[in-house]
Amino acid sequence: MNVDESVTVKGSPVRSLQKFVEAELRPEQYENVFAALPPHYAARLRQQVLATETIPVHALNLFTEAAARELGEPLDKFARRAGREGAKDALSGIYRFFAMVLTPSALLAKAARVWSSIYNRGVLEVREVGGNAAIVRLHDFPSERAGCSRLTGWMEGMADMAKVREVRAIQTRCFALGDPHCEWNLTWK
Repeated sequence: MNVDESVTVKGSPVRSLQKFVEAELRPEQYENVFAALPPHYAARLRQQVLATETIPVHALNLFTEAAARELGEPLDKFARRAGREGAKDALSGIYRFFAMVLTPSALLAKAARVWSSIYNRGVLEVREVGGNAAIVRLHDFPSERAGCSRLTGWMEGMADMAKVREVRAIQTRCFALGDPHCEWNLTWK
């Protein structure tokens, strides 16, 4: 699969992933992750990333893949956990209050509106399909498996913050597998 390195993300999700990976791995494993990355990505991800900086999404995906391998955990499971933690980081401070009073679909709809302030590409669309379900679509975003799994976990983490039970996000379409866009069915009780 050809990778589009022009697709970038702002620093906050990068910092969340760095923090998660460092907490999950022993120091020698953490060093092995950097050794597995292309040198220019390793050098950049070793440094502190400012919230206003942009990093290629592909670099985060390689970082996620290398960390999952080093931990011996399936990529989808590891990336999903990373996404859930990223949602918790995103909803700190005053935003945590909003998360607790909004429904999951309302919270995701707000997140969809700020997508373009975090990523330089893609349109995230949320459509409520009942009181306890939503369909989330990501258009015009060349995804990779690690990124889709992180996003799946992020959606689950956002819904968890809305204080609902049995949150489940299932990816039904994936750009990385040849679909025209990515799509998830999100349900909760």
